[in-house]
Amino acid sequence: MIKIGHVDVSLERRQLYLKGEPLHVGTRAFDILEVLIKAGGNLVSKEEILRRVWPETIVEESNLQVHISLLRKLLGDDRGFIKTIPGRGYLLACPDEIEGRTGTRRSKSANEESLPLSNVPPGHMPLIGREKALGDVKSALDAAPLVTLVGAGGIGKTQLGLEAARSLISLYTEVRYVNLSTVERPESTLNAIAEGLAGGRSKGVVTVACLIQAIGCRKTLIMLDNCEHVIQEVASICEQLVESNPNLTILATSREPLRARFERIYRVPPLEVPSEDAERDDILRCSAVDMFVSRAHVYAPYFRADGESTALIGTICRRLDGLPLALELAAARVAALGISELVAQLDQRFCVLTGGPRTAPARQRTLKAALDWSYQFLCQQERTVLRRISVFRGAFHLNAACEVAALEDLCATDITEAIAGLVSKSLLMFAPSGSLMTYHLFETTRAYALQMLVESGESEIVVRRYEYFQSTRGAVTDESNTTATLYDQTSLALQDG
Repeated sequence: MIKIGHVDVSLERRQLYLKGEPLHVGTRAFDILEVLIKAGGNLVSKEEILRRVWPETIVEESNLQVHISLLRKLLGDDRGFIKTIPGRGYLLACPDEIEGRTGTRRSKSANEESLPLSNVPPGHMPLIGREKALGDVKSALDAAPLVTLVGAGGIGKTQLGLEAARSLISLYTEVRYVNLSTVERPESTLNAIAEGLAGGRSKGVVTVACLIQAIGCRKTLIMLDNCEHVIQEVASICEQLVESNPNLTILATSREPLRARFERIYRVPPLEVPSEDAERDDILRCSAVDMFVSRAHVYAPYFRADGESTALIGTICRRLDGLPLALELAAARVAALGISELVAQLDQRFCVLTGGPRTAPARQRTLKAALDWSYQFLCQQERTVLRRISVFRGAFHLNAACEVAALEDLCATDITEAIAGLVSKSLLMFAPSGSLMTYHLFETTRAYALQMLVESGESEIVVRRYEYFQSTRGAVTDESNTTATLYDQTSLALQDG
Protein backbone atom coordinates (compact mmCIF):
# COMPACT_ATOMS: atom_id res chain seq x y z
CA MET A 1 0.00 0.00 0.00
CA ILE A 2 1.31 3.44 -0.93
CA LYS A 3 0.41 6.44 1.19
CA ILE A 4 -0.17 9.91 -0.31
CA GLY A 5 -1.03 12.13 2.60
CA HIS A 6 -4.21 10.67 4.14
CA VAL A 7 -5.02 8.55 1.07
CA ASP A 8 -3.79 4.97 0.61
CA VAL A 9 -3.17 3.63 -2.90
CA SER A 10 -3.09 -0.04 -3.93
CA LEU A 11 -1.49 -0.49 -7.33
CA GLU A 12 -2.37 -4.19 -7.31
CA ARG A 13 -6.09 -3.59 -6.71
CA ARG A 14 -6.07 -0.26 -8.62
CA GLN A 15 -7.92 1.34 -5.75
CA LEU A 16 -7.72 4.41 -3.50
CA TYR A 17 -8.75 4.31 0.16
CA LEU A 18 -9.52 7.03 2.69
CA LYS A 19 -9.63 5.77 6.31
CA GLY A 20 -10.15 2.25 4.95
CA GLU A 21 -13.10 3.23 2.78
CA PRO A 22 -12.66 2.85 -1.02
CA LEU A 23 -12.82 5.95 -3.19
CA HIS A 24 -14.33 5.83 -6.63
CA VAL A 25 -11.70 6.59 -9.24
CA GLY A 26 -11.99 6.21 -13.01
CA THR A 27 -9.66 3.99 -15.04
CA ARG A 28 -7.88 6.84 -16.84
CA ALA A 29 -7.44 8.87 -13.66
CA PHE A 30 -5.88 5.87 -11.90
CA ASP A 31 -3.60 5.27 -14.90
CA ILE A 32 -2.37 8.85 -14.61
CA LEU A 33 -1.78 8.48 -10.88
CA GLU A 34 0.14 5.26 -11.45
CA VAL A 35 2.41 6.97 -14.00
CA LEU A 36 3.16 9.73 -11.50
CA ILE A 37 3.79 7.24 -8.67
CA LYS A 38 6.22 5.17 -10.74
CA ALA A 39 8.12 8.33 -11.73
CA GLY A 40 9.39 8.39 -8.14
CA GLY A 41 8.94 12.12 -7.61
CA ASN A 42 10.40 13.14 -10.98
CA LEU A 43 8.69 15.34 -13.54
CA VAL A 44 6.54 13.58 -16.16
CA SER A 45 5.79 15.59 -19.28
CA LYS A 46 2.24 16.02 -20.54
CA GLU A 47 3.22 14.25 -23.75
CA GLU A 48 4.54 11.24 -21.83
CA ILE A 49 1.35 10.94 -19.77
CA LEU A 50 -0.84 11.17 -22.86
CA ARG A 51 1.27 8.54 -24.64
CA ARG A 52 1.13 6.06 -21.76
CA VAL A 53 -2.49 6.56 -20.67
CA TRP A 54 -4.03 6.95 -24.13
CA PRO A 55 -1.71 4.89 -26.40
CA GLU A 56 -2.30 5.27 -30.12
CA THR A 57 -5.14 7.71 -29.44
CA ILE A 58 -5.25 11.44 -30.10
CA VAL A 59 -6.54 13.18 -26.99
CA GLU A 60 -6.89 16.87 -26.21
CA GLU A 61 -4.72 18.19 -23.40
CA SER A 62 -7.86 19.48 -21.68
CA ASN A 63 -8.87 15.84 -21.12
CA LEU A 64 -5.69 15.31 -19.10
CA GLN A 65 -6.38 18.43 -17.07
CA VAL A 66 -9.88 17.17 -16.20
CA HIS A 67 -8.50 13.88 -14.83
CA ILE A 68 -5.78 15.71 -12.86
CA SER A 69 -8.53 17.84 -11.28
CA LEU A 70 -10.47 14.69 -10.35
CA LEU A 71 -7.39 13.18 -8.70
CA ARG A 72 -6.78 16.35 -6.71
CA LYS A 73 -10.39 16.32 -5.55
CA LEU A 74 -9.97 12.74 -4.34
CA LEU A 75 -6.81 13.70 -2.41
CA GLY A 76 -8.73 16.51 -0.69
CA ASP A 77 -6.48 18.45 1.69
CA ASP A 78 -3.49 16.63 0.19
CA ARG A 79 -4.19 17.86 -3.36
CA GLY A 80 -0.95 19.85 -3.25
CA PHE A 81 1.06 16.64 -3.66
CA ILE A 82 0.23 16.74 -7.39
CA LYS A 83 2.35 19.61 -8.70
CA THR A 84 1.82 21.35 -12.03
CA ILE A 85 5.05 22.51 -13.66
CA PRO A 86 3.84 25.22 -16.09
CA GLY A 87 4.46 24.35 -19.72
CA ARG A 88 6.18 21.06 -18.87
CA GLY A 89 4.03 18.52 -17.03
CA TYR A 90 3.24 17.13 -13.59
CA LEU A 91 4.96 15.45 -10.65
CA LEU A 92 3.88 13.77 -7.45
CA ALA A 93 5.81 15.57 -4.72
CA CYS A 94 6.11 12.81 -2.14
CA PRO A 95 9.03 10.72 -3.41
CA ASP A 96 10.12 9.30 -0.04
CA GLU A 97 6.81 7.53 0.63
CA ILE A 98 6.42 6.40 -2.97
CA GLU A 99 9.97 5.27 -3.81
CA GLY A 100 10.25 3.17 -0.66
CA ARG A 101 7.16 1.13 -1.56
CA THR A 102 7.48 0.76 -5.32
CA GLY A 103 11.14 -0.16 -5.48
CA THR A 104 11.81 2.65 -7.96
CA ARG A 105 14.39 4.40 -5.80
CA ARG A 106 17.81 4.26 -7.43
CA SER A 107 20.41 2.67 -5.20
CA LYS A 108 23.22 4.97 -4.17
CA SER A 109 26.89 4.22 -4.37
CA ALA A 110 29.15 4.54 -1.35
CA ASN A 111 30.52 7.83 -2.72
CA GLU A 112 27.01 9.28 -3.03
CA GLU A 113 26.10 8.26 0.49
CA SER A 114 29.20 10.02 1.80
CA LEU A 115 28.42 13.34 0.10
CA PRO A 116 27.55 16.02 2.66
CA LEU A 117 24.21 17.78 2.49
CA SER A 118 26.12 20.97 1.73
CA ASN A 119 29.37 21.86 0.00
CA VAL A 120 29.15 25.53 0.99
CA PRO A 121 32.56 26.54 2.37
CA PRO A 122 32.57 27.50 6.05
CA GLY A 123 32.82 31.16 7.00
CA HIS A 124 36.01 31.96 8.88
CA MET A 125 35.47 35.73 9.12
CA PRO A 126 32.41 37.63 10.34
CA LEU A 127 30.29 39.35 7.69
CA ILE A 128 30.47 42.94 8.90
CA GLY A 129 27.69 45.44 8.33
CA ARG A 130 25.41 43.11 6.37
CA GLU A 131 22.75 42.25 8.96
CA LYS A 132 19.92 44.03 7.11
CA ALA A 133 21.12 42.83 3.71
CA LEU A 134 21.25 39.24 4.98
CA GLY A 135 17.69 39.49 6.24
CA ASP A 136 16.54 41.00 2.94
CA VAL A 137 18.15 38.20 0.92
CA LYS A 138 16.62 35.47 3.08
CA SER A 139 13.20 37.10 2.72
CA ALA A 140 13.65 37.26 -1.05
CA LEU A 141 14.60 33.56 -1.16
CA ASP A 142 11.49 32.73 0.81
CA ALA A 143 9.32 34.58 -1.72
CA ALA A 144 10.92 33.70 -5.07
CA PRO A 145 12.51 30.58 -6.60
CA LEU A 146 15.32 32.59 -8.23
CA VAL A 147 17.11 35.48 -6.52
CA THR A 148 20.05 37.32 -8.09
CA LEU A 149 22.45 39.40 -6.00
CA VAL A 150 23.52 42.23 -8.29
CA GLY A 151 26.27 44.77 -7.70
CA ALA A 152 29.59 46.25 -8.72
CA GLY A 153 32.75 44.18 -8.67
CA GLY A 154 34.16 43.95 -5.14
CA ILE A 155 30.92 44.97 -3.42
CA GLY A 156 30.66 41.66 -1.56
CA LYS A 157 28.01 39.69 -3.47
CA THR A 158 29.76 36.34 -3.00
CA GLN A 159 30.29 36.68 0.75
CA LEU A 160 26.71 37.83 1.28
CA GLY A 161 25.40 34.94 -0.80
CA LEU A 162 27.54 32.38 1.03
CA GLU A 163 26.42 33.66 4.41
CA ALA A 164 22.78 33.45 3.30
CA ALA A 165 23.32 29.89 2.07
CA ARG A 166 25.02 28.85 5.33
CA SER A 167 22.19 30.26 7.41
CA LEU A 168 19.59 28.28 5.44
CA ILE A 169 21.27 24.84 5.36
CA SER A 170 18.93 23.42 8.00
CA LEU A 171 15.88 24.28 5.87
CA TYR A 172 16.93 22.29 2.80
CA THR A 173 17.59 18.67 1.98
CA GLU A 174 20.64 19.77 0.04
CA VAL A 175 22.58 23.02 -0.44
CA ARG A 176 25.11 23.29 -3.28
CA TYR A 177 27.63 26.02 -4.16
CA VAL A 178 28.86 26.31 -7.76
CA ASN A 179 31.59 28.83 -8.67
CA LEU A 180 31.30 29.74 -12.36
CA SER A 181 34.24 32.18 -12.45
CA THR A 182 36.54 29.53 -13.94
CA VAL A 183 34.22 28.75 -16.87
CA GLU A 184 36.06 29.97 -19.95
CA ARG A 185 33.49 29.14 -22.63
CA PRO A 186 29.72 29.70 -22.41
CA GLU A 187 29.04 26.21 -23.75
CA SER A 188 30.86 24.75 -20.71
CA THR A 189 28.41 26.33 -18.25
CA LEU A 190 26.08 23.35 -18.03
CA ASN A 191 28.95 20.94 -17.35
CA ALA A 192 30.30 23.22 -14.63
CA ILE A 193 26.93 23.32 -12.89
CA ALA A 194 26.54 19.55 -13.21
CA GLU A 195 29.99 18.97 -11.70
CA GLY A 196 29.22 21.34 -8.84
CA LEU A 197 25.99 19.54 -8.05
CA ALA A 198 27.57 16.09 -8.35
CA GLY A 199 30.60 16.85 -6.19
CA GLY A 200 32.95 16.99 -9.22
CA ARG A 201 32.05 13.52 -10.45
CA SER A 202 29.92 14.43 -13.48
CA LYS A 203 30.83 12.37 -16.55
CA GLY A 204 29.68 12.02 -20.14
CA VAL A 205 27.28 14.26 -22.03
CA VAL A 206 25.31 16.57 -19.74
CA THR A 207 21.89 17.97 -20.62
CA VAL A 208 19.43 20.10 -18.68
CA ALA A 209 17.15 17.05 -18.60
CA CYS A 210 19.93 15.13 -16.81
CA LEU A 211 20.19 17.88 -14.19
CA ILE A 212 16.42 17.95 -13.72
CA GLN A 213 16.36 14.20 -13.21
CA ALA A 214 19.34 14.28 -10.83
CA ILE A 215 17.75 16.96 -8.64
CA GLY A 216 14.30 15.36 -8.76
CA CYS A 217 11.91 17.22 -6.50
CA ARG A 218 14.18 17.43 -3.47
CA LYS A 219 14.08 20.64 -1.48
CA THR A 220 17.34 22.06 -2.78
CA LEU A 221 19.17 25.39 -2.67
CA ILE A 222 21.77 26.04 -5.37
CA MET A 223 24.10 29.05 -5.29
CA LEU A 224 25.53 29.97 -8.69
CA ASP A 225 28.39 32.43 -8.14
CA ASN A 226 29.92 34.83 -10.72
CA CYS A 227 27.40 34.49 -13.55
CA GLU A 228 28.06 37.69 -15.51
CA HIS A 229 30.34 36.23 -18.20
CA VAL A 230 28.02 33.30 -18.98
CA ILE A 231 24.78 35.10 -18.23
CA GLN A 232 22.76 33.95 -21.24
CA GLU A 233 23.42 30.29 -20.51
CA VAL A 234 22.79 30.66 -16.77
CA ALA A 235 19.47 32.44 -17.35
CA SER A 236 18.24 29.64 -19.62
CA ILE A 237 19.38 26.85 -17.29
CA CYS A 238 17.86 28.52 -14.23
CA GLU A 239 14.49 28.94 -15.90
CA GLN A 240 14.33 25.27 -16.84
CA LEU A 241 15.47 24.02 -13.43
CA VAL A 242 12.99 26.22 -11.56
CA GLU A 243 10.13 25.14 -13.82
CA SER A 244 10.92 21.47 -13.20
CA ASN A 245 11.00 21.49 -9.40
CA PRO A 246 8.69 23.54 -7.15
CA ASN A 247 11.03 22.78 -4.23
CA LEU A 248 14.14 24.22 -5.89
CA THR A 249 15.60 27.62 -4.99
CA ILE A 250 18.48 29.26 -6.86
CA LEU A 251 20.63 32.09 -5.49
CA ALA A 252 22.82 33.70 -8.16
CA THR A 253 25.45 36.45 -8.03
CA SER A 254 26.17 38.62 -11.04
CA ARG A 255 27.20 42.14 -11.95
CA GLU A 256 23.96 42.42 -13.91
CA PRO A 257 20.52 40.79 -13.63
CA LEU A 258 19.95 37.46 -15.39
CA ARG A 259 16.69 38.83 -16.83
CA ALA A 260 15.16 35.39 -16.44
CA ARG A 261 11.58 34.54 -15.62
CA PHE A 262 10.77 34.12 -11.93
CA GLU A 263 13.84 36.25 -11.02
CA ARG A 264 13.86 38.63 -8.08
CA ILE A 265 16.76 41.10 -8.05
CA TYR A 266 18.53 42.28 -4.91
CA ARG A 267 21.03 45.08 -5.48
CA VAL A 268 23.82 44.73 -2.94
CA PRO A 269 24.68 48.15 -1.46
CA PRO A 270 28.15 49.31 -0.44
CA LEU A 271 29.01 49.44 3.25
CA GLU A 272 28.06 52.59 5.13
CA VAL A 273 30.67 55.38 5.03
CA PRO A 274 30.90 58.46 7.29
CA SER A 275 30.15 61.96 6.09
CA GLU A 276 33.00 64.46 5.82
CA ASP A 277 31.92 66.28 9.01
CA ALA A 278 31.19 63.16 11.09
CA GLU A 279 32.43 63.06 14.68
CA ARG A 280 34.74 60.28 15.92
CA ASP A 281 31.99 58.13 17.45
CA ASP A 282 29.86 58.41 14.31
CA ILE A 283 32.83 57.44 12.15
CA LEU A 284 33.52 54.33 14.21
CA ARG A 285 29.87 53.27 13.99
CA CYS A 286 29.98 53.03 10.17
CA SER A 287 30.18 49.50 8.81
CA ALA A 288 32.90 50.38 6.26
CA VAL A 289 35.11 51.71 9.06
CA ASP A 290 34.35 48.66 11.18
CA MET A 291 35.46 46.37 8.37
CA PHE A 292 38.60 48.39 7.56
CA VAL A 293 39.74 48.45 11.19
CA SER A 294 39.02 44.74 11.60
CA ARG A 295 41.08 43.82 8.53
CA ALA A 296 43.88 46.26 9.36
CA HIS A 297 44.32 44.49 12.72
CA VAL A 298 44.94 41.26 10.83
CA TYR A 299 47.79 42.76 8.78
CA ALA A 300 49.10 45.08 11.53
CA PRO A 301 48.18 43.78 15.03
CA TYR A 302 49.56 46.94 16.65
CA PHE A 303 47.17 49.16 14.66
CA ARG A 304 44.79 51.36 16.68
CA ALA A 305 41.98 53.61 15.45
CA ASP A 306 42.64 56.57 17.72
CA GLY A 307 43.24 60.29 17.57
CA GLU A 308 43.85 61.72 14.11
CA SER A 309 43.80 58.28 12.50
CA THR A 310 40.02 57.95 12.97
CA ALA A 311 39.26 60.87 10.67
CA LEU A 312 41.78 59.56 8.13
CA ILE A 313 40.15 56.13 8.21
CA GLY A 314 36.83 57.81 7.49
CA THR A 315 38.42 59.51 4.49
CA ILE A 316 39.78 56.21 3.18
CA CYS A 317 36.40 54.49 3.50
CA ARG A 318 34.60 57.40 1.84
CA ARG A 319 37.02 57.65 -1.07
CA LEU A 320 36.86 53.90 -1.61
CA ASP A 321 33.05 54.10 -1.74
CA GLY A 322 32.56 51.53 1.03
CA LEU A 323 33.51 48.71 -1.36
CA PRO A 324 34.67 45.68 0.68
CA LEU A 325 37.32 44.58 -1.85
CA ALA A 326 38.89 48.05 -1.97
CA LEU A 327 38.82 48.29 1.84
CA GLU A 328 40.46 44.87 2.13
CA LEU A 329 43.26 45.88 -0.25
CA ALA A 330 43.73 49.20 1.55
CA ALA A 331 43.87 47.51 4.97
CA ALA A 332 46.63 45.25 3.66
CA ARG A 333 48.79 48.36 3.02
CA VAL A 334 48.49 49.83 6.51
CA ALA A 335 51.45 47.87 7.89
CA ALA A 336 53.80 49.17 5.18
CA LEU A 337 52.48 52.72 4.63
CA GLY A 338 50.60 53.82 7.74
CA ILE A 339 47.28 55.66 7.61
CA SER A 340 48.53 59.13 6.62
CA GLU A 341 50.61 57.91 3.69
CA LEU A 342 47.83 55.58 2.57
CA VAL A 343 45.44 58.54 2.30
CA ALA A 344 48.07 60.50 0.37
CA GLN A 345 48.50 57.62 -2.07
CA LEU A 346 44.80 57.21 -2.91
CA ASP A 347 45.17 59.42 -6.00
CA GLN A 348 47.33 56.57 -7.34
CA ARG A 349 45.03 53.89 -5.97
CA PHE A 350 45.53 51.49 -8.87
CA CYS A 351 49.27 51.38 -8.17
CA VAL A 352 48.85 51.10 -4.40
CA LEU A 353 45.90 48.74 -3.92
CA THR A 354 47.45 45.61 -5.33
CA GLY A 355 48.08 43.36 -2.33
CA GLY A 356 45.22 40.88 -2.60
CA PRO A 357 45.57 37.30 -1.31
CA ARG A 358 47.71 35.10 -3.57
CA THR A 359 45.03 32.42 -3.51
CA ALA A 360 42.27 34.81 -4.63
CA PRO A 361 41.06 34.88 -8.25
CA ALA A 362 43.20 37.19 -10.39
CA ARG A 363 40.42 39.77 -10.66
CA GLN A 364 40.38 40.16 -6.84
CA ARG A 365 44.11 40.63 -6.27
CA THR A 366 44.21 44.26 -7.40
CA LEU A 367 41.66 47.04 -7.61
CA LYS A 368 42.39 47.61 -11.29
CA ALA A 369 41.91 43.92 -12.10
CA ALA A 370 38.43 44.04 -10.59
CA LEU A 371 37.50 46.90 -12.92
CA ASP A 372 39.23 45.31 -15.90
CA TRP A 373 36.97 42.27 -15.41
CA SER A 374 33.85 44.46 -15.68
CA TYR A 375 35.19 46.63 -18.49
CA GLN A 376 35.92 43.68 -20.78
CA PHE A 377 32.24 42.69 -20.84
CA LEU A 378 31.06 46.11 -22.03
CA CYS A 379 30.22 46.68 -25.66
CA GLN A 380 32.21 49.36 -27.49
CA GLN A 381 29.41 51.90 -27.13
CA GLU A 382 29.22 51.39 -23.36
CA ARG A 383 32.99 51.69 -23.01
CA THR A 384 32.99 54.97 -24.91
CA VAL A 385 30.18 56.49 -22.84
CA LEU A 386 31.73 55.32 -19.55
CA ARG A 387 34.99 57.07 -20.47
CA ARG A 388 33.25 60.30 -21.44
CA ILE A 389 30.93 60.59 -18.44
CA SER A 390 33.94 60.25 -16.13
CA VAL A 391 34.31 64.04 -16.36
CA PHE A 392 31.28 64.39 -14.07
CA ARG A 393 32.54 64.56 -10.52
CA GLY A 394 29.13 64.47 -8.86
CA ALA A 395 25.63 63.44 -9.87
CA PHE A 396 24.27 64.27 -13.31
CA HIS A 397 21.12 63.83 -15.38
CA LEU A 398 20.67 61.96 -18.63
CA ASN A 399 20.47 65.15 -20.71
CA ALA A 400 23.88 66.23 -19.36
CA ALA A 401 25.42 62.90 -20.32
CA CYS A 402 23.95 63.16 -23.81
CA GLU A 403 25.30 66.68 -24.32
CA VAL A 404 28.82 65.90 -23.10
CA ALA A 405 29.29 62.40 -24.52
CA ALA A 406 27.72 62.98 -27.94
CA LEU A 407 30.51 63.39 -30.46
CA GLU A 408 30.24 62.53 -34.14
CA ASP A 409 30.24 58.78 -33.43
CA LEU A 410 27.36 58.71 -30.92
CA CYS A 411 23.90 60.28 -30.91
CA ALA A 412 21.62 60.85 -27.91
CA THR A 413 19.81 57.54 -28.51
CA ASP A 414 23.12 55.65 -28.46
CA ILE A 415 24.11 57.32 -25.20
CA THR A 416 20.75 56.62 -23.58
CA GLU A 417 21.09 52.94 -24.47
CA ALA A 418 24.66 52.85 -23.15
CA ILE A 419 23.64 54.53 -19.88
CA ALA A 420 20.97 51.85 -19.39
CA GLY A 421 23.59 49.18 -20.04
CA LEU A 422 26.06 50.68 -17.57
CA VAL A 423 23.34 50.85 -14.90
CA SER A 424 22.40 47.22 -15.55
CA LYS A 425 26.06 46.14 -15.29
CA SER A 426 26.50 47.99 -11.96
CA LEU A 427 29.11 50.42 -13.24
CA LEU A 428 26.84 53.46 -13.00
CA MET A 429 24.86 54.17 -9.83
CA PHE A 430 21.41 55.73 -9.99
CA ALA A 431 18.84 57.34 -7.71
CA PRO A 432 15.50 59.07 -8.30
CA SER A 433 15.37 62.85 -7.98
CA GLY A 434 11.79 63.98 -8.31
CA SER A 435 10.53 62.90 -11.70
CA LEU A 436 14.07 62.49 -13.05
CA MET A 437 16.84 59.98 -12.42
CA THR A 438 20.28 61.08 -11.35
CA TYR A 439 23.44 59.09 -12.02
CA HIS A 440 26.91 59.00 -10.49
CA LEU A 441 30.06 56.94 -10.65
CA PHE A 442 31.81 55.48 -7.65
CA GLU A 443 35.05 57.42 -7.18
CA THR A 444 37.10 54.32 -7.96
CA THR A 445 35.12 53.61 -11.14
CA ARG A 446 35.47 57.26 -12.15
CA ALA A 447 39.25 57.20 -11.63
CA TYR A 448 39.46 54.07 -13.80
CA ALA A 449 37.27 55.62 -16.52
CA LEU A 450 39.34 58.83 -16.48
CA GLN A 451 42.42 56.71 -17.12
CA MET A 452 40.64 55.07 -20.07
CA LEU A 453 39.63 58.54 -21.32
CA VAL A 454 43.24 59.71 -21.33
CA GLU A 455 44.38 56.58 -23.13
CA SER A 456 41.68 57.10 -25.78
CA GLY A 457 43.05 60.54 -26.66
CA GLU A 458 39.63 62.18 -26.16
CA SER A 459 40.21 63.83 -22.79
CA GLU A 460 40.74 67.38 -24.09
CA ILE A 461 37.64 67.55 -26.27
CA VAL A 462 35.39 65.87 -23.69
CA VAL A 463 36.58 68.18 -20.90
CA ARG A 464 35.85 71.19 -23.12
CA ARG A 465 32.37 69.92 -23.87
CA TYR A 466 31.81 69.41 -20.16
CA GLU A 467 33.03 72.96 -19.41
CA TYR A 468 30.77 74.45 -22.06
CA PHE A 469 27.70 72.50 -20.92
CA GLN A 470 28.30 73.37 -17.29
CA SER A 471 28.61 77.07 -18.05
CA THR A 472 25.46 77.16 -20.19
CA ARG A 473 23.15 74.62 -18.50
CA GLY A 474 24.56 73.98 -15.02
CA ALA A 475 23.23 70.42 -15.07
CA VAL A 476 25.88 68.94 -12.79
CA THR A 477 24.78 68.50 -9.20
CA ASP A 478 28.30 69.04 -7.83
CA GLU A 479 29.47 72.20 -9.62
CA SER A 480 32.69 72.56 -7.62
CA ASN A 481 34.57 70.65 -10.30
CA THR A 482 36.55 72.99 -12.53
CA THR A 483 38.22 72.42 -15.85
CA ALA A 484 41.61 72.85 -14.23
CA THR A 485 40.77 70.15 -11.68
CA LEU A 486 39.66 67.84 -14.46
CA TYR A 487 42.93 68.31 -16.30
CA ASP A 488 44.78 67.53 -13.06
CA GLN A 489 42.72 64.34 -12.61
CA THR A 490 43.23 63.13 -16.15
CA SER A 491 46.94 63.79 -15.73
CA LEU A 492 46.95 61.67 -12.57
CA ALA A 493 45.03 58.97 -14.42
CA LEU A 494 47.75 58.92 -17.08
CA GLN A 495 50.38 58.57 -14.33
CA ASP A 496 48.41 55.67 -12.80
CA GLY A 497 48.47 53.86 -16.14
